[in-house]
Amino acid sequence: MKAPLPFPLKLTSCFLMTGMMTGMMTAANAKEDETNAEPEMTIAKLFKASSIDVSGYLDAGYIGHNQMPDPNVQVFDTSKNSFSLNQASITMSQTPKEGMGWLVDLIAGSNAGYLCSYGACSGNNLNPYNSTMGSGGNFDPTQAYMQYATGPWTLIGGKFNSMSGVEVPNSVADTNITRSILYGHSPFTHTGVRAVNALTDATTVTMGVNNGWDQVTGMTSSKTAEFAINEAFTKDTSLLFDVYSGAETVPTSLDWAGIIPAGTITNMYTANAGTPFSGIRSGNRTLLDMVFTSNLTQSLTFILNADHSSQQNVVIGATPNQVGTEVYWGLAAYLNYQINDQYRVSFRTEQLKDESGVAVAAPGTLPGPNTVREATLTLGYAPVKDFELRAELRGDRASQGIFASSNGTLYQSMVTYGLQGIYKF
Repeated sequence: MKAPLPFPLKLTSCFLMTGMMTGMMTAANAKEDETNAEPEMTIAKLFKASSIDVSGYLDAGYIGHNQMPDPNVQVFDTSKNSFSLNQASITMSQTPKEGMGWLVDLIAGSNAGYLCSYGACSGNNLNPYNSTMGSGGNFDPTQAYMQYATGPWTLIGGKFNSMSGVEVPNSVADTNITRSILYGHSPFTHTGVRAVNALTDATTVTMGVNNGWDQVTGMTSSKTAEFAINEAFTKDTSLLFDVYSGAETVPTSLDWAGIIPAGTITNMYTANAGTPFSGIRSGNRTLLDMVFTSNLTQSLTFILNADHSSQQNVVIGATPNQVGTEVYWGLAAYLNYQINDQYRVSFRTEQLKDESGVAVAAPGTLPGPNTVREATLTLGYAPVKDFELRAELRGDRASQGIFASSNGTLYQSMVTYGLQGIYKF
């Protein structure tokens, strides 16, 4: 027979039992309250519940040059020394693997005026020959399209990024602060239809028809055809080949309105050019583009981009407005090394050879052959996952003077230095 517990122990046991019961009841009530509580609803959760992906970024910084930059060489950096909000972007999309989908990509900031297509921005609509450089304002609907996916096919209709080149409008996806010379002489976006077919896990073919280079509103009655094949040889090596061909507008004279004397020339080749004085005409433009990518190691990537482009019916001589075919070709190589989770370094070098001096020329100069080379070194530092600080040093050199000093003297070389901060969300 067990001995009865002393009274103090009985009292202690009673308190313990009471505490345990109270704790169990409290936990049960808390769990019930948690179950019955209204879920906290945020905008992010609302989009996620609707299967809509939302992302964005802010890109701001400072760019300086020892000479006046030529927009035919550095497409976004037209001020000698300036702080700038380059881009504030948001992308919303719902692109399922099967069925209907859509994507909208909006960019505001100083880069928007250069990216904005003819017909999409008020500044561009005022000009008979596409846009005066940077006149598109501070807002650009960079992409806006619907898509339908079924099996290996994806059909897209609307405004979408070009397939050409390595670099894209999105600052986060580019590894340098400044854009390459080739980037400024390639289309940014197209408006039309595109069909993508994944033939195999390694091979993708793309075909489409659009208004041409950077045109929401078509500037000619004919259209531009696009074709691309992307082959992944291994999981670390791929090759993209694409071609664009169709009629594009060109000036009918070397006489330009307002800022340039008669008998001189500036960039009439890219979609973003000056306003011609005596009207426009069209000629076939063909761009052949190749991008080879190889992950040499887990941390080291090598990319090679090659372009060849031609434009018919261009004025290539001053007397008497000689008309011919403008041709340029270029090579750009990239070497990107991820040092660790925080630090990376990117090196780019390139050359553009302009055989007629139309694609690359300074205001007030007669057309003539010119070759421009550049080398860029960029250091990236990411103290946290969503933010990166970039520092860059770049040198450009041309065979003919195109970089102007404050007194108007043209020099063959220019040095660029910059800082950039990118916050992703």
